[in-house]
Amino acid sequence: MKKLLFLLCFSIFVVSAHPAFAMYNRFTTAQSLNQGQMESGISAGYGDDGDYDYTYAYLHPYLRYGLGYLLEIEGKAGVLSVDKESGGDDIGFLLGFELKYQIIKETQSIPIDIAILGGYTAHLIDEQSLHEFDFAALVSKTFDVNKFKITPYGGPEITYTNGSYVAEGKADMFGIVGANFAFTDSLAVAAEIKLGTDWATGVNLKIRF
Repeated sequence: MKKLLFLLCFSIFVVSAHPAFAMYNRFTTAQSLNQGQMESGISAGYGDDGDYDYTYAYLHPYLRYGLGYLLEIEGKAGVLSVDKESGGDDIGFLLGFELKYQIIKETQSIPIDIAILGGYTAHLIDEQSLHEFDFAALVSKTFDVNKFKITPYGGPEITYTNGSYVAEGKADMFGIVGANFAFTDSLAVAAEIKLGTDWATGVNLKIRF
């Protein structure tokens, strides 16, 4: 187990040394929703992409649903603002989905949760398209602190981006580091940063029901 944790932490630092197109933060731990359970919330963030020479901010509500068997699905829709270094601001719209599967559930012998995730987000920005495909592996651990639950999480992520809005497509890798703070079983907030040559950070408010 110690070797596994070391390799996962090492992966975060290794992939962080590469350029990254960090469009969105995930704001999710490695734990999956129970079957029929839902989570709704809103996410906001800001990032800088040196390869494409722009900064951006995003805001989107989302809905997650537990499909059972440690599998869940998420849908999101929202807006983003792109500030180009060459001058001018663009406003765009986004629509995406994500699947998450928890491959390891915390037990006495394995004291962490591990999940794999994959998703796709489509954008329409200045009447041009932008497509992002992503895949990630996350590790998380929940700690009880007084009446609250704090769940730090992290892991590597791979993204591929292309479309008419950018000069060329590219694949990148980087690391995710975040924490989820649960005030009750139904109310929580999260904060996250994606690390690489570029970066993105944001916050999230979520309600489970």
